[in-house]
Amino acid sequence: MQVQLHYKNVFKLVIFLGFVYLAYLIFFSSSNDVMPIIDVELRDVVSYAVLGVEMGGHAVAAIHKENKLSIQQKGLTDEGKAELLTKADLVSNKLILDVLKRFMGLKIVSEEHESPSVTDEEAEAYREDRYSLWQSIRGSIDVLPSRRVRLDDLQVWVDPLDATQEFTEGLTEYVTVMVCITQGDDPIFGAIHRPFHNETIFGVSNWGVMTSSGKMIKPPKEGEAPPTIVVSRSHAGEVKSLAEKAFGSGYGVESAGGSGYKTLRLVNATAEVYIHETAIKKWDTCAGDAIVRALGGAMLDMDGSPLKYGPSTSVVNKRGLVVSARNPYTYYQKLRGFLPGTK
Repeated sequence: MQVQLHYKNVFKLVIFLGFVYLAYLIFFSSSNDVMPIIDVELRDVVSYAVLGVEMGGHAVAAIHKENKLSIQQKGLTDEGKAELLTKADLVSNKLILDVLKRFMGLKIVSEEHESPSVTDEEAEAYREDRYSLWQSIRGSIDVLPSRRVRLDDLQVWVDPLDATQEFTEGLTEYVTVMVCITQGDDPIFGAIHRPFHNETIFGVSNWGVMTSSGKMIKPPKEGEAPPTIVVSRSHAGEVKSLAEKAFGSGYGVESAGGSGYKTLRLVNATAEVYIHETAIKKWDTCAGDAIVRALGGAMLDMDGSPLKYGPSTSVVNKRGLVVSARNPYTYYQKLRGFLPGTK
């Protein structure tokens, strides 16, 4: 007896078996992490990151204009100072995560992951038109190099409002919104948006740094930046005294808010070094780290090592920062002899 195959039925059977296998991987595999390997175009993930950071920044500026900040205290820093939380932090976080979650399976680390959430209705009032915003940035994204990466190798760090303390004081020049993409331990993309200056700067590893308007930013030249060291105004510790001892009277020390803002001072060559002595969360540093690396500089801890951002690492860096867009190890060596516990 001759059996004839019906191709439609065969096709349906193949599809059915494929779904059965996928269900097995998801629900019955001994490892919860077993999923099909997915390659993505890094440029696509970057486009959502830039869209998210600008959308979050639009909300931050709008809420500040309304003067309805709803300030709360979410905890204390290691130095015992209040860590503040506002409506702008939460709405910005919600809008950014809504954009990033279009990539199913993308791992996201956010500063406000444990904070109370806002509803879709509360956030909707601040959601800028996505299409017009996307149109304004797509030209810049299109010039980025093509790079295929494994989705499960990526992690996104989100700081929906950096310099919250300064934001509540009306010092909006220090405020930034930041998103960073890491691959393993390394930051490979960073975006810093200044919502009160309508400016976004982003950098891609092994490529360079540009603005969302398409202007390339070149590494600072020797002597271009003034001999200025920027330090934290709200988490200073003993860093101002440390900087003065290590670098001498030829350098000025300036207090400023926000890790993102201080990193941008190095990028635009209005300061030479950024030093931080106390503990700092990695969502505060990741985007700036990626941008400084893309310029040829480095963000080092006070052991002289680049920061690591892999899933197995702590979200807190307790070893301080020495950052420069030019000759970072030279500045670290100047500082090293004055650090506690070193000779």
